[in-house]
Amino acid sequence: MQAMGVDLGGSGFRLGVFDLTTGTLQGELVEHVHEGDLHPETVLSALAAAIETSGWSGAIGLGFPGAVSGNAALTAPNLGEEWVGYPVSAALQHLHNGRFAMLNDADAIAMAERLFGYGHDGFQRILTLTVGTGLGTTFHENGTMIPNLEYGRLPHPTRQGVLEAHLSGRARREEGLSLKAWSKRFQEGLNFLEGMLEPDLILVYGGIVEHWSTFSPHLSTRAVLQPARLRFTAGPLGAALSTLGLD
Repeated sequence: MQAMGVDLGGSGFRLGVFDLTTGTLQGELVEHVHEGDLHPETVLSALAAAIETSGWSGAIGLGFPGAVSGNAALTAPNLGEEWVGYPVSAALQHLHNGRFAMLNDADAIAMAERLFGYGHDGFQRILTLTVGTGLGTTFHENGTMIPNLEYGRLPHPTRQGVLEAHLSGRARREEGLSLKAWSKRFQEGLNFLEGMLEPDLILVYGGIVEHWSTFSPHLSTRAVLQPARLRFTAGPLGAALSTLGLD
């Protein structure tokens, strides 16, 4: 069984077709950088064109950067309020013919990592942190995922603004933080989230993992702290996996 997975973010989207039994990418992973405005019509037009170019027609799963319910966005902090409640499935109807699923992008990543990455063997409470434009947070307890947590939007315990304003990859770039300086910021978030959730495993995903050997020695957690094993495919793979529940 195959499905297309789309990882939609604040800077662009990535998509690919995956074998849902093995988790392997079939063909190439297509990457697109947003140009101009981020209005749904603009972004979805570009997405539809990319899917059409790929030649795919069938089940499509989409990971969205915000809380999701019933295939519609409840929040869209990195894309804009126009996305809240927007009929994404209808806009892509001609490509999926009713076989469409949409979920939070961080949840998609955690799903893929659980099934085809690091896994959860021996752990009961797993926190997956996705460091990107924002800070995605996903929590599994005894194999069950709690969707749409969006803990990156919680107030920072000691600094002004929300957690992701200080812990995200965007914050590191915009403030010109060294990896060591950023790791101190990240440690603050780890302390807060560990105290709240008491995980026994924390997985970190995102481009920052490329520098794991440099910044991880500056981090300290009670839980086991590991980089995610999947790299560029976790988001679209998890989105594709979300279609397994479709009839």
